[in-house]
Amino acid sequence: MRKRKTPKKKDIEKKESEKLVAIYFKNGIGNFIMLTPAIQALCAMHDAKADIVLGDKWEDSRKVGVRELAEYWPLVNSVYEFDRETFDRDRYEQLFYSRHGEKSDGFNYFEKHSGYDGEHVNWRAEKLNEVEFYMQDVFNLGYRGPVPGPYCHPGRTSIFTKNPNVFNKEVLKIGFCNGFFAGSRWKWERKGWPHYEELVRLLNRFFGEGSFQILLFGKGEKEKEWARGVREMGNNVVDYVNALEILQTAQLMRTCHLFITTDTGLMHVADALGIPMIVLFGPTLVSKNGPWNREHRIAKSPARCAPCQQSPYFYNCEEWKCMEALSASMVMVEVREYVADLVKRGKINPGLSAINRTDYVKWTCTGSGSLDKRIQSKSFNDDLYREDKNKNTMGGS
Repeated sequence: MRKRKTPKKKDIEKKESEKLVAIYFKNGIGNFIMLTPAIQALCAMHDAKADIVLGDKWEDSRKVGVRELAEYWPLVNSVYEFDRETFDRDRYEQLFYSRHGEKSDGFNYFEKHSGYDGEHVNWRAEKLNEVEFYMQDVFNLGYRGPVPGPYCHPGRTSIFTKNPNVFNKEVLKIGFCNGFFAGSRWKWERKGWPHYEELVRLLNRFFGEGSFQILLFGKGEKEKEWARGVREMGNNVVDYVNALEILQTAQLMRTCHLFITTDTGLMHVADALGIPMIVLFGPTLVSKNGPWNREHRIAKSPARCAPCQQSPYFYNCEEWKCMEALSASMVMVEVREYVADLVKRGKINPGLSAINRTDYVKWTCTGSGSLDKRIQSKSFNDDLYREDKNKNTMGGS
């Protein structure tokens, strides 16, 4: 792992000809990706680069990932932790913060000295995406340009130079992520999906185990426990959980033809990189947390109580049934339809062995409407729905 040094004061001093804005941040990796359009717009408005000022006394695992994302962004001048005694307000054209950030001494300082009152939001009522929410503050500061897209560096490859075959796209690759920030008082574990092992069984049955690969991504002890269970489902499962830094993860994710993920930080990395994905939602709001770009599909829990985020049920729920109600076969239907669509649009090579054996080429080369008919007529679908009915997973509470 690359050793990072805290920048010395002389390393972050403003050059006479260089303009800077300061961005306070203490939140998740996904939140940072969704903030990047606002940072781009603010820098464009001031013709400046950004200093990313991390929350003081921030010690959890998210900080490492956010720091690396920021350090490798060409728009960023420097990344450092807030210190009230050494912070120089006069160096910056603008201080920027969001009320969606986590509180700290740095948050309080930016709130007082930024010169504006950060936007408040009722996420359920206003149905704003976080990208839109952050952009509201920039528009209020005078920006009048277009909304930039989320940004993520395309990745670092140094760890893979000894094994270039890892980037071989002649094999269908499907990425899995079941991530969440463990240990939060909001109990984000509830976003985890319990049916990945069953999904591997369905994927192997449909594509053929030897014709494609499944790559596992994530960070944390709970994610590693999840990965051990999934890895046992087939020889075609490769486990990268806890093995990579975030930009190495991003580089490897780009080799995936499809990414199946819960509502987590790597979902937003995939969104920024344009990786086709299926996102599994249960307790959280798609309108707030969902991908910004269009190359995705959403699989939502059929539970009657979902989503409950930003409601009293979210804070009081102890059963977490919503993600369990989203069955593997429901997701598998999305996989087949989306992969067929990606083949049809040239996003996946129809010559891949996993595609050839499933007749996707025939599905995408026939007349209008026949793709849906072909999918509907597959006995495989009948088996899936029969399994759902027997398991009685269509309910929820």
